[in-house]
Amino acid sequence: MNSTPPSLWDRLHLLLLRGLSIVLAVVDGLFGVRWGERLLLRMAGHWQAQLEELDGALARLEAEREMVRLQAEALAIHSAAVYLSGRRLARNQLRFDPADPRDDELLTAAIDLLVVEHLAEIEIVEVEPEHYVYDLEPDWTAIRARLTEAVNLAEPEFADWLREGLLLIDKVVSSETVLSVK
Repeated sequence: MNSTPPSLWDRLHLLLLRGLSIVLAVVDGLFGVRWGERLLLRMAGHWQAQLEELDGALARLEAEREMVRLQAEALAIHSAAVYLSGRRLARNQLRFDPADPRDDELLTAAIDLLVVEHLAEIEIVEVEPEHYVYDLEPDWTAIRARLTEAVNLAEPEFADWLREGLLLIDKVVSSETVLSVK
């Protein structure tokens, strides 16, 4: 943590506080009134209350930060799932050819987002000598579970949007089931 040197105003406050402490110590010692002790207890209580307020605010910020992180992750998974389900419906497979720059970019994003998070598996297929393509197999159940968890934690507007993605996933899963039965 990078701290800045105390300002002139801060140094003046510290100097006055030292002076007040000396005066109160002398008065307490001469008359036994314990003003210094009472003042320090009151100041300590005030500072403790401020610290508790700051701790509460920090805890709220941490909770909000975690919520935003979860929502961003859910948004990324949702976007990937919507794209992949649309591609699955259009092409009936999720094959990516790294020779195609767009496919390579999408494959990299899918690996980073889904495969690393154990939401999809990838299979490498050699179609020609030294030419490989990648078949992506999303774990729709795991994706659905992750999005459902995000729906339960999300604010209503965001939750409704995620539910639309869940409906599309359900459509893809049901069409896969029909295709595998045939």
